[in-house]
Formats: sequence, C-alpha cells, structure tokens
Amino acid sequence: MKTIVLLITTLLISVALQAQDRQSNGPRFTAEEMAQRQTEWMTSELKLTSAQTAPVDSINRLFAQAQQILFQSADGDREKIREALTALNQEKEKALSAVLTGEQLDEYKKKSAEMMNRRRR
Repeated sequence: MKTIVLLITTLLISVALQAQDRQSNGPRFTAEEMAQRQTEWMTSELKLTSAQTAPVDSINRLFAQAQQILFQSADGDREKIREALTALNQEKEKALSAVLTGEQLDEYKKKSAEMMNRRRR
C-alpha cells in the first residue's frame, strides 16, 4: 500500500508541475464528492464489509484526487488523458485487490466496464 501511495504521490507531483493555468467551468463534482459517491456505490453493489469500507474509501479518495489533478492539468490532448486514466485505473485495481475478495474485484471490474461502455455511447 505504501508503494502505491508513493507512486500516486509521484504522479500527482509530476502532473501538478506540468499543469498550466487554465480557465474552465470546473468539474461537476469535487474529488471528495466523487470518492464518496464511488464508495457508496461500491458498498451497495459489492456488499463491502465494515472492515473493507474504510480502506476502499481511502483508495477512492486518493485516486479521485489524482484524477482531478489530471483533468485540471490536461492540455486538451485526449490520447494523453486516456493513457493516464488507464494507468490510474490499473493502479487503483491493484490497490483494491488487496482489500476486496476475488469475487468482489471481478464484480467491480465488470460493473466498471459496463459504466464505461454506457459513457462512451
């Protein structure tokens, strides 16, 4: 877990250093709100135990912050954003695999893929 936190921190710092001042309408949700919504969704859909909820919430918060920084610093290069999001999601799955059961992780991947397909349409 410490390695993952270190990797994410390094990613956040590098993205923040490359960030350009941009004016935008801002995100629909804050990183905190996104993480909270995702934790609620996972608790309901994956039937998280009380012991799993806090670590999953921490992981969701960490990755929501990284994602928000990524979007804030994006220079409009969609391919670059897509690659960075893919890498973030892979790291998040690794972190979640330490907390979730195999069945929960499989269900998470399945439902996440379904949501991504709906968004793309």
